[in-house]
Amino acid sequence: MKLLMIFLGVVVGIIIFLGIIALVIYGNLKKAFNKLGFQVNNFNDFTNEMNKIKQEDSERARSISGMTTLLLPTIRGDFPDFNENELFVKCESSLRKVFNALEQKDKSYVDDLPLIKTSTSNIIDDYLDAKISVHYDDIEFHKFAIYQYEKKDGVATITLSTSVEYYYQKIKDGKEIEGNTKTKKQTRYQCDFIYIYDESKVDTNAKALAINCPNCGAAIKVLGHKYCEYCGTKIREINLKSWEFSSYEEF
Repeated sequence: MKLLMIFLGVVVGIIIFLGIIALVIYGNLKKAFNKLGFQVNNFNDFTNEMNKIKQEDSERARSISGMTTLLLPTIRGDFPDFNENELFVKCESSLRKVFNALEQKDKSYVDDLPLIKTSTSNIIDDYLDAKISVHYDDIEFHKFAIYQYEKKDGVATITLSTSVEYYYQKIKDGKEIEGNTKTKKQTRYQCDFIYIYDESKVDTNAKALAINCPNCGAAIKVLGHKYCEYCGTKIREINLKSWEFSSYEEF
């Protein structure tokens, strides 16, 4: 009995201690919120203000880093006709095609984006197998910037950053597993565009040039091949003298 009383006393002491810590934290948060101009008098006020902050954050475009001003002279030195605004428009158009392809589970939306068609098709196949649906609504692009520029082995690569917002939902078996229809998602993407300026130096095994046959999936190992050497399917020829959308990543 004595041990039980000691144990209960320890438990009560721990509960009181944790309660004091919670009150101190709440008091400090209350003071901090009031200093910032929020009216917080009780826990419900605190919850409401947190929800307001969350809502405001969902309406605020993500900032992006870039070195557009620093990199443009170098890029234009290599490509005198380069127009960054045209590439920004191409970036938005390409991402919209990807979003449509994923939402509709239709690979034809990225038919004119051969360098990312295989990866996008794989995602669609995964969605179909897992019975997952995704939705992108009210898509709005905010800012674009040139993040990086590289010229190597016959290939020039420009990496763009862009901030995007949309209503996003991922649904599985009729249940929402990510996103919602009430809060906009603010996010960012990095997108690579490549330009093949010297075909003789290109390493066709490079990740940026991972092209596959749309029919049998075999790798296309030689640039300029118009037909798959395995199944004979016609291959969309890459325009070697234009900036091609080669990859995208949300961050």
